[in-house]
Amino acid sequence: MHVDVVMPQLGESVVEGVVAKWLVKAGDSVAKDQPLVEISTDKVDAEIPSPAAGVVVEILAKEGETIPILAVIARIETEKGEAKPADVPPPKAPWDEETEGFPGAMARRSEPPLPSPPRVEPSKAPPAPPPAEGPKVRISPVVARMAAEHGLDLSMIPGTGIDGRVTKKDVEDYLARGGAAAPPAPPLAPPPPPAPAEPEGDQVVPFTPIRKRIAEHMVMSKRTSPHVHTFAEVDMHKVVAFRAKAKGMGVSLTYLPFVIWASVTALREFPYLNASVAGESTVLKKAIHMGIAVETDRGLIVPVIRDADRKSIGDLSKAVEDFSARAKAHRILPDEMAGGTFTVTNPGPKGNLFGTPILNQPQVGILRMGQVVKRAVVVDAGGEDAIVVRPMMYLCLGYDHRIVDGVTGNEFLFRVREILETGGFSL
Repeated sequence: MHVDVVMPQLGESVVEGVVAKWLVKAGDSVAKDQPLVEISTDKVDAEIPSPAAGVVVEILAKEGETIPILAVIARIETEKGEAKPADVPPPKAPWDEETEGFPGAMARRSEPPLPSPPRVEPSKAPPAPPPAEGPKVRISPVVARMAAEHGLDLSMIPGTGIDGRVTKKDVEDYLARGGAAAPPAPPLAPPPPPAPAEPEGDQVVPFTPIRKRIAEHMVMSKRTSPHVHTFAEVDMHKVVAFRAKAKGMGVSLTYLPFVIWASVTALREFPYLNASVAGESTVLKKAIHMGIAVETDRGLIVPVIRDADRKSIGDLSKAVEDFSARAKAHRILPDEMAGGTFTVTNPGPKGNLFGTPILNQPQVGILRMGQVVKRAVVVDAGGEDAIVVRPMMYLCLGYDHRIVDGVTGNEFLFRVREILETGGFSL
């Protein structure tokens, strides 16, 4: 019997995916859970396993093709006599089945949604007049929460998703414009001239979906927020001493969890760095969800440590190690990269002294670590100046000048530095 392979929903805000690479071809025998295809979304890449053992009899989606969730992309013929795997409840649809619009409600559908619903021919009867409350807008739960949080009328936001659906990016762009209507489309211009031929030996590498998303997000961030950067030099010798002590106890720690711990401690005291901008208002976040930049072979991703202020240095270290390992294996889910309120970025062991990071919208603060380098510095030794060798590190704080002033940014960074230099660490 046939078993369908469908495009999965990799997170509640994901409505489509790109078939990046088929790992099998028609006629291949496959085992249950064997990777069949690499899927790329605007947030993460993943391998899709086979739902059953058998033979691939049909591949319905080409490499590079964008496919909506739940659509069938391949079929597998199971061995004779083998029972079809039990039906698995389909992933949650990209909008709430009970509330197709926001606000407003509709009756729950009596039958499950189909991957590829048949086209319904229009009725010859005259169309019914539109309801008094206005047209309904299909939205995801994430968009519904954003609308509730910011008090938005989604009917005023043009949707760019499938069938005109309002997406999370549509709402973010709308808020970035201060809640204003979309700018008018520019007048039609003549098509650009064809790109010149590349010199022999040059290689043209098309953007992957993740690279496209990174490019769009970074350009939007620079266009949205007036970035300000400020620096601090931190004496890390107490961090180094604690790492050595922990290593003697069999616990290996990097510098990153210490900086995260110092940052979340300081964020409790400076809530305007743990915030976002909504139109002409500031939203101070109650929870502290720390984003950490992780480099993969397919691009930079930022998974989020939930409630980071409730975790010890040991807990933060385990979370960082888990994200790092799963990112290399492309096992980070899109929902694990949503909801961050502040970000710490680390250049890694082959880093540099400092850099100026771009804000991860809609956050208003990001802290970049520099490389820890031994340098001769002047310290106070019993009231006398002394030159000693210390492990030093630069920290760069980037912040949104719309709501964070220089005094607040400087005081926050000074507090992070103070926490790292004072010590008092525990696992």
